[in-house]
Amino acid sequence: MSINGNDYDWESMEIRLPSGVAVDIEEISYNDEAPIEEHYGKGGTPIGYGRKNYKAAGSMSLGLPEFERLKEHLGGSIYKGKPFQIVVSYANDDQVTVTDTLPDVKITKTDTSGKQGDDKVGARKLDFKILSPIKWNAKEAY
Repeated sequence: MSINGNDYDWESMEIRLPSGVAVDIEEISYNDEAPIEEHYGKGGTPIGYGRKNYKAAGSMSLGLPEFERLKEHLGGSIYKGKPFQIVVSYANDDQVTVTDTLPDVKITKTDTSGKQGDDKVGARKLDFKILSPIKWNAKEAY
């Protein structure tokens, strides 16, 4: 832990896609969950719980050149390619590297918007599902 130093920031982050290290990426977000459902019997408080299915998903925003490189690497279709891995690493000189691995990613939605005055026309926001448990700093979530 740094004291009065530089904590992890966007400059200290590296995102590796199947097409290589992403340089034209503006945003990435990912999450997972292992929901439970309360079981009730007599009274108003749970007497137990049941486990539901693990889920993981995310999104990222890529500039058009980065999007085109990824699409080409996936065989020309952003949807038909095989599941791929995304690796997100955070590192500063005086801190331990943190690496999250998103295995078996499949893109489910592509979104683009542009308006007069935009400096990033053609940027793509991609939503994706993660079909295997996320490895949060090398530790499998589920």
